[in-house]
Amino acid sequence: MRKESGRPSPSELVEYIMNKAASTGKHMSRFILRVLPVELTCYASVEEITRAAKSLIEQHFPSGEDHPPIKFAVLYEARANSGIVRTNIIDTVAKLVPQGHKVDLSNPDKTIVVQIVKTICMIGVVHKFKQLLKYNLRQLTSVKKS
Repeated sequence: MRKESGRPSPSELVEYIMNKAASTGKHMSRFILRVLPVELTCYASVEEITRAAKSLIEQHFPSGEDHPPIKFAVLYEARANSGIVRTNIIDTVAKLVPQGHKVDLSNPDKTIVVQIVKTICMIGVVHKFKQLLKYNLRQLTSVKKS
């Protein structure tokens, strides 16, 4: 997606799709299982991830007394990469979030998703990750309404 003013971000677009699927209960695609927004990519190293995630976190987690604290979690997944230590990435990304915001692993307002595939790191910030069943489209549309 191109970054232009007035256009929705990948997070906003995916959140809209997930909310619509949850409200209607209709599956939109035959082959899509899970949708996660990627707001930025970088080389999969601690230094590059720190540099890239800093601006994204500043955008989603404003600092200052006039902003209410946001509960957050860091989700880390790696495929075909064993050179990066999971806890190092989680700690590094969590420390980038300004003071005042709280870690809540059971019910976060926002989740910072860090996906590593081989040597590429993809980062995005999603809202209501647990409530929207981890952005799993198939599970969202198969939930029985009572």
